[in-house]
Amino acid sequence: MSETMIFIELIKNIGFPAVIFAIWYIYHKSQVKTFEEIIKSNFEVLKDLLETNQYHAALLARIENKIDSNLWCPILKKSLRNGNIEEAF
Repeated sequence: MSETMIFIELIKNIGFPAVIFAIWYIYHKSQVKTFEEIIKSNFEVLKDLLETNQYHAALLARIENKIDSNLWCPILKKSLRNGNIEEAF
């Protein structure tokens, strides 16, 4: 038995309240579909953002490693090797 037949039987037996229920049911069903589509699209966006954040975290880790090992400034690196820190500044 399809939904349409069920609604027709309800309208025959109950009357106007069944019409209100049918309208609410159809509206609710469409809203659920819309909500599911929004959730799916948000999931895709969040998945892309997660990948981007992981990429940025990897880049920041590389930058931090270079700063810690002093590879970012050859002049400062040379001065520190020679033991003359004041020369670098």
